[in-house]
Amino acid sequence: MKTFFSVCFALLALFGSCQNKSINSITTPIVLDHNRMLVDAEMQRKDGTWRKVRLWIDSGSPEFFISESLARDLGIDLSVTDDITFKGSRFEVQTPPGLKIGGMNINTDSIGTLVLFQPYWLFSTMHSDGNLPATVLKKYRIVFDYLNQQLTIADPGSIKPQGVASAISIHPQTGIIQMDAIIDGEPYSFALDMGASYSFISEGKLAKLSKAHPEWPNITGTLGCANMWGWWPANEQQFQVVRIPEIKWGNTQLDNLGIVGVPDFSSSGPTLGGWYSRKTAKPVDGFIGPNALKAFRVEIDYDNNTVYLEKGEKSDFEEMDLVGISVRQLPDSNYQVVGIVQENEKLSVSGIEPEDIIISIDDFMCKGKTMGSVVDKLRGKPGEKRKIVINRNDYELTINAKVSHFL
Repeated sequence: MKTFFSVCFALLALFGSCQNKSINSITTPIVLDHNRMLVDAEMQRKDGTWRKVRLWIDSGSPEFFISESLARDLGIDLSVTDDITFKGSRFEVQTPPGLKIGGMNINTDSIGTLVLFQPYWLFSTMHSDGNLPATVLKKYRIVFDYLNQQLTIADPGSIKPQGVASAISIHPQTGIIQMDAIIDGEPYSFALDMGASYSFISEGKLAKLSKAHPEWPNITGTLGCANMWGWWPANEQQFQVVRIPEIKWGNTQLDNLGIVGVPDFSSSGPTLGGWYSRKTAKPVDGFIGPNALKAFRVEIDYDNNTVYLEKGEKSDFEEMDLVGISVRQLPDSNYQVVGIVQENEKLSVSGIEPEDIIISIDDFMCKGKTMGSVVDKLRGKPGEKRKIVINRNDYELTINAKVSHFL
């Protein structure tokens, strides 16, 4: 009997050690909303309990931020910000004691945390609680698998690489990735931004390419996932969007890539590339986003400055089949029309005007919904109609708007 109990205790001890063994790799489902990758996680409260959160995976930002509502629920002291003299849009706090994704403890050592009060739409358009920035991602081997809608987070060296390898430059502090490119025989440089909704470039660079190739499909005004936020960068309804037949990015060819030209931020301000280059190891002309990579498995080996791209069979050729409008979410959670897409200098939609409030699309009520779900309701096959109910100056109107193919 003594031997029996000894064996039982030994087995229990072994089981306990297995349970306590740290996880070095997880693969977990993701949600795509407006091309943005969201993952479910857990954050530890001040009292030691855990709270479920939804994080936006943002490889284009070095800052780790959370919403005010999450911060208060975690027990973070925001009494300073409650004072009427506080006018800031952000407040630095101590990083929450624990973060888990798929049961794996995520290392946030030496990572500062910001509570963001504005812009509100960073949270409300995705129904997110915070982000997972490049400064955290760079501690791991990361796989963005769009085809299977999965995220893998692994300790360095714990998984075997797959795909075509390309050398990258990584900013040692921000963790943001840069890779060289060739367009039309000329050198360019882009950051890899998986937190963006689309691909963007400095307007001057895109205008030069478009002028040299007037045959490349182009429109004025953003729509679909090219419609980034509707608020920033400002005046999206005036941006040029071009489909470039071929981009050599590292050792991988990207075909038929839609990209948006962003004007300088002011008459004396930087270009988009100049602004973004503040957080990259080498100067960039813009950034490549998820629209370029949704047909790929993207693996980032931060330790060895390498990205692996493995192309699948799926391609999103219908990404620009929609009603030609751009939208933004207002503080009251309603969606407002920002602009109407112009093709060949002609408006693509009639009956809808900038500043109209979108009440519903085919009976889908838009208020309070994510930006991705609202934009997706504008999609369809070219020639189909979408019944859009709008509010204009307190009058309700119903517009049967046609879906068109752009680019």
